[in-house]
Amino acid sequence: MNILIVEDDFIIAKHLQFLLNGFGYDANDIAGDYSGAIEILNNKVFHLAILDINLNGYQTGIDLADYIRENLKIPFLFLSSHDDIAVVNAALQSAPHAFLQKPFQKITVYTAVKLALKNYRLAALAGETEYEEKQDTTVIKDALFIKEKHMFTKIMLSDILYIRSDDNYLELHTVKKKYTIRETLKNMIQQLPVNFFFRVHKSFIINLNAITAINYIHVIINDIEIPITNDNRNELLSRVKTFS
Repeated sequence: MNILIVEDDFIIAKHLQFLLNGFGYDANDIAGDYSGAIEILNNKVFHLAILDINLNGYQTGIDLADYIRENLKIPFLFLSSHDDIAVVNAALQSAPHAFLQKPFQKITVYTAVKLALKNYRLAALAGETEYEEKQDTTVIKDALFIKEKHMFTKIMLSDILYIRSDDNYLELHTVKKKYTIRETLKNMIQQLPVNFFFRVHKSFIINLNAITAINYIHVIINDIEIPITNDNRNELLSRVKTFS
């Protein structure tokens, strides 16, 4: 399970990382401010975020918590040395799944992480979060498992050509056939490896290895024209080798 640590004190962050890795988690990513955390969150899938309330810069851990709740929908807990009731009350408005007080000990870190995960699951089951319990996909390593009736069908990620969004449903166009699943494009792109998949449009994700050609308004995959925005086109071209 990947855990992001957002803490501007490097010594505290490394200590926390050491403890979390000792529990068997993967806490290999540390950010010291809001913008650094956003960049990491948007390029890797995380299952929990530990957020210091006070961060370097204008934006705080509370601002980051609000971003996570709105865009990523993963559990988070606050790390704080505050005994100021006003600050704590402001943090509570973001509905954290647990609090971890500084200075922390091994057992308090372990308890806070377990509590955050448990509270998140309970909130999801109670319908108090926007967590997608109905999603029909599970991604592990190089394969995607989609739910069909009473079983999960394995699809190799390399076989996916592109994915098209239709509200809360996705069409997975593969080498062999098309699958329709209940899932959002936002949730899907967070699960896919960024080295091989790229969101070219609000309604499309493509497999970079399946690209046939790129023009000014389309990415072409096997004669299928997929729209691409100008900003996404520039980013895409920066990620593939081009020659003129």
